Amino acid sequence: MRSLRAPAALILLSVSLFGAAIPISHLDSATAKAFDDYIATFEKGDPVRFAATGKLWVDKQCCGGKSAGFEEGKPALEARLNKDVADGSIHHYSGAIRVPGATIESARRVMQDYANYVKYFKNDLGAAKGERLPDSTPEDEHFSTDLQLVQTTLWINVTYDTKYDVHYRRLAKDRWTVRSVATRIREQRDPKNPAAGYFPEGEDHGFLWKTNTYWSVRERDGGLDMQVDSISLSRPSPVGVGWWGNRRAKDAVENMLRDTKAAIESRK
Repeated sequence: MRSLRAPAALILLSVSLFGAAIPISHLDSATAKAFDDYIATFEKGDPVRFAATGKLWVDKQCCGGKSAGFEEGKPALEARLNKDVADGSIHHYSGAIRVPGATIESARRVMQDYANYVKYFKNDLGAAKGERLPDSTPEDEHFSTDLQLVQTTLWINVTYDTKYDVHYRRLAKDRWTVRSVATRIREQRDPKNPAAGYFPEGEDHGFLWKTNTYWSVRERDGGLDMQVDSISLSRPSPVGVGWWGNRRAKDAVENMLRDTKAAIESRK
């Protein structure tokens, strides 16, 4: 993600905490279960409501609130959760953006164009590939994808080898969803030296242990409304820099919205 900004005192504190000797952290079963339980609760909520009604989170906002500028194509964002739980931390951000003149098919072409992901999402990816799996149907397109995530902040660079199980589901003529679940997340030992290999999964610096992403997309009034929910699990937030996990999640969602919109518009 793009470089973050913070007051000088916080930057110095962060550097001291996240310097060269960052301790390795362990993902235990209780932490993973806390994340899985949160995911199960979420999946019974927003995705089910969208499938039944076509309503998005942003529909609840009005009157110059969080959706101010939404109709003109500006992103609307909200922190849903940023909380330490069971020796870990869950970060959940929702965001929505409108793409005038776009259709579900134009979004589908971009999201499944893995060969060009590095061009579309150049600030967050180092490499990308994906394949459509044999059990796919027109209503449920099933993909396996591999992404190299690159995260850059003021004090540390981190690179991950990740694999995702992705379902693109057509709910109705005007409604479409994407559910992307990370099935592998491996942190490189040294981003400047790929030959150094990877830390074992769950035995790394703990900046990203698990992540799920959900898109809810609908056609409306000659354009496309796109909502994304990003839910991730990391190590607990160190004292004094709890803002970092929340800011990282916020920036990731805003980048996804802006970059996806730009990619769709570039292919019109």
